Amino acid sequence: MIAPGVSSSAICLRCRLRLLRQSSQPFHASSRIFRLQHPGLRRFATESPARAVDPDRVVEGQGHAPGSEEQAQDGSPGSRENQYGAKRRDVRKRRLSRNRILTEDAQNLESDMLGKPASVIVMRDGGLYRKKGPPLAPDSPESEPDNQPTDIEALLNSQREPPNPEEVRENIDGLRPKTEKALSEREFRKLQSLLTDGFLSAQLQDYLDYLDESSHADTKLSDEKDPASKYGWIREISPWVPLTGQSGDVVEGIAPSLYGYVTDSTTAKDKLAIRIMRECWGLSMAELDAGLGETRLKIRAHEFILLMRGTQRWVTVMGKIWLEPGEKIEAFRNKNTLRLVTTKTKAATLIKDLNTTLNQVTTMSFAVNLVTSKPIDDAVLEEVGRITNTHIRRSHSLRRLHVTWIELKKRASKGLLGLEDLRQVVFRLLLTAYTPQPATTATLRAAGQDEGVTGRFITDMIDKEKLGWKDRMGQWARYTLPLTLEGGDSEARSPLERLELPVKREAVPPKFDENKEFFPDTPFPVHPVKWAEDLQVSTKASFGYLLHAHEPSTSPPPLPNLLAANHPRVFVPITPHPLHLAKLEAIGNEAANGLVQTKTTIVIRFWPSPAGGDQQEMARNVVTPPAPLLELRLATSDGEIKGIESVRAIKQTRITDVMLPASLVDLRYTQAQYAVLKGDPGKLAAWQPLADFLEPARLDLAHGKFEVPPHQRFPIPRRLFNYDVGLGPNTTTNSSELIKTSYTFVGLEIHRSVSMPYEGFRLTYTSIDAKLGRGRRAEISLDPGLESEVSTIGENTDKLHRDFLATCQNFARTDALWSGYLATRRGP
Repeated sequence: MIAPGVSSSAICLRCRLRLLRQSSQPFHASSRIFRLQHPGLRRFATESPARAVDPDRVVEGQGHAPGSEEQAQDGSPGSRENQYGAKRRDVRKRRLSRNRILTEDAQNLESDMLGKPASVIVMRDGGLYRKKGPPLAPDSPESEPDNQPTDIEALLNSQREPPNPEEVRENIDGLRPKTEKALSEREFRKLQSLLTDGFLSAQLQDYLDYLDESSHADTKLSDEKDPASKYGWIREISPWVPLTGQSGDVVEGIAPSLYGYVTDSTTAKDKLAIRIMRECWGLSMAELDAGLGETRLKIRAHEFILLMRGTQRWVTVMGKIWLEPGEKIEAFRNKNTLRLVTTKTKAATLIKDLNTTLNQVTTMSFAVNLVTSKPIDDAVLEEVGRITNTHIRRSHSLRRLHVTWIELKKRASKGLLGLEDLRQVVFRLLLTAYTPQPATTATLRAAGQDEGVTGRFITDMIDKEKLGWKDRMGQWARYTLPLTLEGGDSEARSPLERLELPVKREAVPPKFDENKEFFPDTPFPVHPVKWAEDLQVSTKASFGYLLHAHEPSTSPPPLPNLLAANHPRVFVPITPHPLHLAKLEAIGNEAANGLVQTKTTIVIRFWPSPAGGDQQEMARNVVTPPAPLLELRLATSDGEIKGIESVRAIKQTRITDVMLPASLVDLRYTQAQYAVLKGDPGKLAAWQPLADFLEPARLDLAHGKFEVPPHQRFPIPRRLFNYDVGLGPNTTTNSSELIKTSYTFVGLEIHRSVSMPYEGFRLTYTSIDAKLGRGRRAEISLDPGLESEVSTIGENTDKLHRDFLATCQNFARTDALWSGYLATRRGP
């Protein structure tokens, strides 16, 4: 060590170099002085890492020296510091190391270092550290101690008193979450534990009973019961409950609100707590809400019927849009209930969409007397509702029918306004079912009735799909005779000598140019065309079964009485075996150089609109104007409508049914007397009444979508009426006078036909799609053909008449055509 009083000459060279090196580093040499001049600054590199407990700092020149607690050897405190003239700061500080208190202290070493007294810092143990809480300030002056003796007995008695029920209910309600309804499973179970640990079972049951008896509607699953009160079509709705395990049915003895939240091992007290959380507070587990669950909707009768009609459009569409694998919508028809198996969020979405759908329900009505004066059976109304996807009910007065259906929004958005709605569809179906076709007469003939052989009625069970919608509801039977030996002559004589109207070949209709527009952009003239002066007659022979109404309790009358009585009957067309049709086509090709024609025609039919006097009397007097029937035929090509083929005003129709009991089929002759609307197709399309009808119509042949206006007015010449309107049948007046007559659209059919020559006549196979009226059917028919197909110069009309009847009868009696076997029986 170098003493401060030694001269420089006495210092060795080595020590001189050390002092010189220290003087060249003033920052390091003065670091100790820096610390003495700024005792408040902390140097993390030289101090202890322990945390300071005492925030005060010792400033140089204040406090005691480091060795003040111990006396120097000479008995005078701080003699070393005074001897050398050095001042030291008091480093006694309290530090916290983990949970121990350490106190810094300075200890002299009684030696010198670098000419100064040497000392060390010592950390002394101050014991364990204990936090001291803030003093409790009294909340009120009454809480301050009053130095009064405590009444222990009164305190114990006050604790023995049971709590007030209102106070208990208030405490339970204080645990209810204010905002959150879907809790995590951990939060849900934690809240359940608070209820079970903090309250007695009787207190929890009292809370439930209080809410059940009170009118606290907002505390009872308000979020799940809102749909029932908000939507009038809901009779009853069950809360959404999760599906667990292997079955979706609710376990017997457990409330639906607890399903998925309790198990067989759940205690009664836990069930009370969960009931409060589920039924009173509407809480649920987010994990269960994200899984599959079910809710049941009991819907009003007529809304439920609308949803279930036909293809169940809403159920089908919602299944395609929303439902994922495992999710489904089930319907229970006997309970008017829908079961939604989805997630909780999706169930609410489906209910909202269902409400939007049912808000589009439309109800309209019409008078029953416009259809029939007889009561309409409930089964008939139910069948019509099933066909049209509607719900039909009678009014209280039984004079009107109310038709209810779901109106689609997109119908109006597509501009389909002014077209036939479902009320008018129901009206025309009932009209055609209960009202006989105007200006139509029918007669019945039978072959073999004089042979003394008794036949029987055989119930038909396989051809109902070819009947009209109302006829499909009844039982029908065909009259047949026992089989006879081959070559028998029981039907050698024809039962029919002549038809009521003459048999003629039809005139060739005018050709239309497919390149012309269907609706030309020219102003519509009022009458660019006119009705033909001469009437034409069309004759067609159809082959099939003549079926008579045959109820199990009442059989048809005997054959003689059946011919005289007006017993209900229908005609079901049938077709020969396809192999035989192919042979006929080959024969026709060889004989007539392949004159086989195929075409597709849309046939639209109109009836005169029914009218009457005062509505109260219309039930007894429904008047149908004696106007002719109208038939509009549209020509098509390559799946598109090309133009108007013809417009016919049918003045009268004659139907002659011929029963052939000994043959496999019967005959029906249909003759129509009509006038055509003359003009080329371009002028027909520009005729104002047809333009008004066809322009708004939706005729999509490719997709099978057809919608047309329900009514249209047409000018009809007076001569085409069955008698003069308003004048009587014997009054003479201008027969060419046009009378604007209101017509009702009664049906649309698509005819796809193949025609070929057959023994001087025309044989036609036709596939008919009649939509709602009579479904789909196929028929084979014979007609005299067109004038251009054969040479009519010098043709005897009587001979044509006889030959046509004979050809039709022979075709019907050729058993090989209808049964498939090769035996042939031909009449003379």
